[in-house]
Amino acid sequence: MQAFKTITQTTKQQVHSVHYLEAHKVLTNAQQQAANLMLEYDSTGCSYAINAAQIFANLTNVYYNSCDDSDYISVQAIMDAITNCLTYYDDEHLYTACVKNTALAKLNLHDYAYLSN
Repeated sequence: MQAFKTITQTTKQQVHSVHYLEAHKVLTNAQQQAANLMLEYDSTGCSYAINAAQIFANLTNVYYNSCDDSDYISVQAIMDAITNCLTYYDDEHLYTACVKNTALAKLNLHDYAYLSN
C-alpha cells in the first residue's frame, strides 16, 4: 500500500483587482512624475527622484507582466510596486501623485504600508 500520493487541486481565489486601463493611468502618472523631477545636489532631493523612478520601473514591470494574461491587474501588486519605495511620511505624495484621478485614489495608503517619521 502506498503511504503518500500526490494529487492536483485547483482552487479559486478572489483577488481585489482593477481594470488594466486604470492600472495604465497609474503607470502614466508615475511616468509623468518621474519625468518632471530634476536631480538635486543634496541627497534628500536625489532620494526622492530615485524613488519616483523606481516606482515607475516597478509599475511598468507589474503592468506589462500582468496585462497579457487578463484584463484585470491585482491591486495588491500595484500597491506593492509603489509602497516598496516609500519609507517616510514625506514620501506619501509620491503615492498620491501616482494614483491621482484613478480608482486607486480611494484607497488608504496606510492600509498597505507603514510609514515612519
